[in-house]
Amino acid sequence: MNINKFLLIDGFAILIAIPHLLLIKGIKKNFSLIHESNQMTSIKIPQKETLLKLEKSMKYESSGIGVESLLGKWKFTSIWEKDIDKSESLLSRLLKVFSANLEIKKDSSIDNPFQLSVITSIKLGIFSIEFCGIGNLKTKQSLLIFFFNLIQFKSSSNVILQRSLIEPEEKKKPFLKFIALDKDRKWLSARGQTDGVVLWIKDL
Repeated sequence: MNINKFLLIDGFAILIAIPHLLLIKGIKKNFSLIHESNQMTSIKIPQKETLLKLEKSMKYESSGIGVESLLGKWKFTSIWEKDIDKSESLLSRLLKVFSANLEIKKDSSIDNPFQLSVITSIKLGIFSIEFCGIGNLKTKQSLLIFFFNLIQFKSSSNVILQRSLIEPEEKKKPFLKFIALDKDRKWLSARGQTDGVVLWIKDL
């Protein structure tokens, strides 16, 4: 099965999930909004201008972001795209709707301490898509170069479909150039391959 067919099936599954979401929305809406609001208000979120200033300072000193500080699940919060001045772009809103997440963890089967498991996911109702891969952290440059070798379509925790992906050439691999990490590790920012600045908060 090729990726196009995989994505078509995923789109169909999302359409099936919408009625399910509408049924449970009334029950979960208030709790979700309160939980998210409380989490956001307890964290001082930096603005784009602050992150750009921090990024400039990195030219002269390291961000100090190491392996241990990156581990865990990070919930997408914002993306500021290149040449777009809007505080929240359409892409940013869509990633929030689909509960985009980044997970970074150690792989006990790998001896290299700077090689990490990288998982990004989007979710709608009980359905989710996960891109699983491997990344190498270059601490001096605060740079995580990675690639995805597996895509999975899930219903809750059950894998319905999965597909192996070919490792791209080194120069074509995506990367995250980390800008800053909150001193309490509550938020993390980076510039991606598309030149957008991304902000995540720790998923508690």
